[in-house]
Amino acid sequence: MVTEAHLKNKISKPLKNKGKLIALRKAFKTTRERQEENISLFPDLEQRINRLKQTRDFSIGNKELLSQAIKKFENNGFRVFYADTKKDAVDFILKEIGEEKLVVKSKSNVTKEIGLHEYLEKNGVEVIETDLGDYILQLSKEKPAHPTGPACHLSRHEIAKIFSDSFGKNFEPDPLILTKFGKEKIRGYIERSKIGITGANALCAEEGAAVIINNEGNINLVQMREKKHIIVTSIDKIYPNIEEAINMVKLCTYYATGAPITSYIEIISGVSKTADIEKMLFKGMQGPNEVILVLVDNGRTEAFAKGYKNLFYCIGCGNCLLDCPVYHVVGNEYGYKGYLGGRGASASFFLENPEAALENGLFFCTTCNNCEVSCPVDIGNADYSERLREEISLAGLSFPTHNQVLENIKMTKNPFGDTSKKQIKEGNEVVYYRGCMALYREKNIADSTIKLLEKLNVSYALIDEVCCGSVALRTGNKKIVKELAKENFEKIKKTGAKTVIFSCAGCLRAFMKDYPDLNDTNLEFLHSSQYFLQKIKEGKLKLKDGRKLKVTFHDPCHMGRHLKIYEEPRDVLKRLPTIEFVEINNSKENSRCCGAGGGVKSIFGELSVSMAKERIDDARDVGAKIIVSTCPFCKRNLNDSLEMEVIDLSELLLEYSI
Repeated sequence: MVTEAHLKNKISKPLKNKGKLIALRKAFKTTRERQEENISLFPDLEQRINRLKQTRDFSIGNKELLSQAIKKFENNGFRVFYADTKKDAVDFILKEIGEEKLVVKSKSNVTKEIGLHEYLEKNGVEVIETDLGDYILQLSKEKPAHPTGPACHLSRHEIAKIFSDSFGKNFEPDPLILTKFGKEKIRGYIERSKIGITGANALCAEEGAAVIINNEGNINLVQMREKKHIIVTSIDKIYPNIEEAINMVKLCTYYATGAPITSYIEIISGVSKTADIEKMLFKGMQGPNEVILVLVDNGRTEAFAKGYKNLFYCIGCGNCLLDCPVYHVVGNEYGYKGYLGGRGASASFFLENPEAALENGLFFCTTCNNCEVSCPVDIGNADYSERLREEISLAGLSFPTHNQVLENIKMTKNPFGDTSKKQIKEGNEVVYYRGCMALYREKNIADSTIKLLEKLNVSYALIDEVCCGSVALRTGNKKIVKELAKENFEKIKKTGAKTVIFSCAGCLRAFMKDYPDLNDTNLEFLHSSQYFLQKIKEGKLKLKDGRKLKVTFHDPCHMGRHLKIYEEPRDVLKRLPTIEFVEINNSKENSRCCGAGGGVKSIFGELSVSMAKERIDDARDVGAKIIVSTCPFCKRNLNDSLEMEVIDLSELLLEYSI
C-alpha cells in the first residue's frame, strides 16, 4: 500500500539535492529559447492548434475510425494485433520474436508502458535501445525525464561516469566523444539484429500508414531489419489521414524541441516489395519480410467511456513539463514511466491501477492548471486529478492526513478543527465571506478587510460561515461540499445582500466554479481586490502616501488561471502612492504556483515550500522587496520559505488608505 511516508521519502532526494535538476532545467530553458526564436515560422500557429484539437476530439474513442484504420492496414499487408491488455501485447510480441535472441528498438512510451523491454529480457531476449538517450538510461537504470529528451536530466559528467562504469574504461566528459562512442555501440547491435521494434506517433486511417518521427536516424535502420518490423503503439494514436498527422508532427516537434520540423519523418504504409520482373510480387526486397502492428488498449477504452478522453489527447511533446511547478522541483519522480508529470500520474490510474496513480504522484498536483496553458491540446490535469482523487477516496485509499481534514470539516465546519467563536455582524449591502484561512490562520487579512469596509461606511455582514469545501474538493471529497454550499447560501440569503466579497482565491473559485448547480440566487461574487478597486474609482476609498516600496504581485492559481482575474489587483497596486510596482517573472496566465494548493501542503509540506522558494526567486530576479498576493494560502506558504516578506493586498491597501 502506498503511504504518505513512502511518498515523502520518494521526493525527499530531489528536494534536498537541487544539483540533480540543473541539467534538466538547462535543457528546458534551451527548449523555451528555441521556441521563442522559431515562433515566427508559425504565423498560423493558432489555426494549427485548433485544427489539432478538433482532430483529436474527432479521433479519440472513434470506434468507426479505428475499425477503418485496422482494415486499411490489413489491406496494405500489415498483420494487425489488437491487445486488450499489456500482457496480451507482450505475450504476442515474444511469440513473434520466436528464436531470435537480439532485438533492437527505438524510443516508445507505449513499450515502456507495457514493460516490453523487461519482459523480453526476462525471457532470454536481449533488447537494445537505439535512441542515444534511451540507451544511456538502459545502461544507468535511470528513469526518463522528457518524452523526446529522456536523458536530458543527466549532465555530460554523469553520462561519462555511466559509460565508464558500463564499459570498464575511463571516458572524458566530452559530449562529442560520448555521442560518437554511443553511436558506434548502437550501430553494432543494429547490424546484428534481424528484428526491429518501434513505436508510432500517428496511425492514419485513410491511408493505412504509420507515421514515426525522429532526429537521430535510428528508426530508419531499426525498421529495415531483415525479418520483421514490429510497430507497437496505442489506440489513441489514430488520425483521420496523413495531412492531420503531419500537422500534429510539426506542432509536436516545435513544442518538444523548439525546432520547426524533425529531421526524419518515416511514413510506412506497407511491406517492402517489388514486382519489377514480369509483375511477380516479391515481399521483403530491401526491408523486412513482415510489418506487424500491435495496437494496445490497456485501459484506454474504459477511460474514454468514463469521460477521460481528453487525458489521451496528448501528442507527447512534453511542453507541460517545462512549466509544471512540481516537476520543476522533483523532476521525474512525478509521472508514470514515459508519461511524465501530472498527466502521466492521472493516466496511470487506467493504464495500471489506482495504487499506481498514488505511487506516481496523483496527490503531488497542486491543481494550478499551468499544464493546460502550456498544452497545445488543452489537457489540464487539475480537473482529472480531482476526479480521480474522488475515486481513490471512494475506494478507501485516501491518506490519513486528508481523512483528518475531512473529519475536521464534518465536526467543526473548518479544516483545522478549530472551535473558536467567529465574529458575527448584521448588514444588508455586502457579505464578507472571510474563509477558513483568514478566520483561523491569517487573521490579519480578515482584520484589514474589515477595517477597510468600516472606512467605507458600508453595511456589511459577517455570517456564521462554514468551510466553502474547496480543500475537500481538491482532495477528492466532493459529497460534503453540497451540504456546505447549501448552508452558506442560506445564511447569505438571510442578510438580503446581493454582493459577496472574498479574501481567499480558493473560496471565490468554489463559489463561482464549483457551486453553479447549487446557486439559485442572483448574487454577485467579487474578490476583495475587485470590490475595493471599484470603491477607489468611485472616490469612496481615498489613498495617501506611505512607505516607498518596490513590490510585485503573485497571481494565485485559483484566482488567475481558474477565474481569469489578473488586472484588478495590479490596478490597485499601481494606484498606491509611493509604491513602485514591478511585474514578476512568470506572471498572469503563466504564473508559477506557490505550491500550497491541491491539498499538497497538508501532506507534503517540504514539497510546497520548495515550490515557494522558486517563486521567491522569480520576485528577486526583478528586484522586488515585497511580494503581494490575494490569497491567504499563497501568503502563508510563500512566507514559510522565510526568504522574503509576503503580504496580502488588503494589508497594504489599509496602510495606504485614508
